[in-house]
Amino acid sequence: MTTPDTRNYSYDLKENLLYAGDQQVPAYELEENEIGTCGNCESTIISLSYHETDDEFIVAGKCTNCGILSANIYDPGWNWVCEIAIPHFSRSVSENNTDELSGTRLNAQGPKNAEMPEIDGLKLLNSIPMKQIEAIFSPTEITALFARAKGEECIRQYLYNARKKYQTFEDVFGVKLTI
Repeated sequence: MTTPDTRNYSYDLKENLLYAGDQQVPAYELEENEIGTCGNCESTIISLSYHETDDEFIVAGKCTNCGILSANIYDPGWNWVCEIAIPHFSRSVSENNTDELSGTRLNAQGPKNAEMPEIDGLKLLNSIPMKQIEAIFSPTEITALFARAKGEECIRQYLYNARKKYQTFEDVFGVKLTI
């Protein structure tokens, strides 16, 4: 197995698969251990899965507070090399046995070029862990987002400020907001 392209990591939470570029790197161990401290909120990162290539080990981990996923890269001697934030997604198989990504068909080039799942409406907004929402948006922005999703009036400026952070939310959590 060759060294993966670390610029394009993504992680399938359902299958515990790491994608490095267009290369699928299966887990050889699914064990939860404390592996570090989150650079975003300074909480504990817990490992989800362990992956191995020819010349490095990759540990996929998740922050216990804000939920950000990261790939911790180690050399063959288990010396830490770097940490990379990675988007996540959940793959499902449709009735005709083709891969789908949160209801959106996967691109032929693989997960790195697949569309991010879109969150639309109150039901789906409620499905996002509040810690993830709170990691990006202020309390007033959160109130405006939920009010808008319910079809209620909200303070336009707070909604505007929240919308400016949509791209950051997508980059960090792999979810595209369209509220």
